Amino acid sequence: MKSVNIMRFAPANVKNNGDRREWAVCAYEGVQRVKHDSTAYDKDSDVNAGNRHISIKASKFTLMSGSLCEGRTSFDAIWELYATKKHSNEWCYMTEDFTAYYMNLDEFKSFVYEFCGVEKESAKNGGAYKIRCKAESKKMLQWLEARAI
Repeated sequence: MKSVNIMRFAPANVKNNGDRREWAVCAYEGVQRVKHDSTAYDKDSDVNAGNRHISIKASKFTLMSGSLCEGRTSFDAIWELYATKKHSNEWCYMTEDFTAYYMNLDEFKSFVYEFCGVEKESAKNGGAYKIRCKAESKKMLQWLEARAI
């Protein structure tokens, strides 16, 4: 797992923290970003830099929308669907201080199994089950740092 602080790449004019993190990774990777887009996890990635397709994650992220979990309700079943259909081949967890932890699928799976759980979306949003990460914590940061090179 690689870690790098990319705060200097964070655009001041982007106010949404999730977008700001994504744009910072784009700038760090040399990818020109002009607008935010949201595409399903199995169709595209947040950042495409050559043959690297990077999914950006931050505190309290959802692995994918519950509506895309195809009725699965268990953690293992949702993960398996995600792992077989995902477009990304690299993951980047961005801390609140803009430290980027780059992971491969095995590293990301370990992270997800350590810090995420299954939750049900609101009835208004369909009521499906999905995987959501816990809020960033000291334990999470220590776990990431212990694995970083």
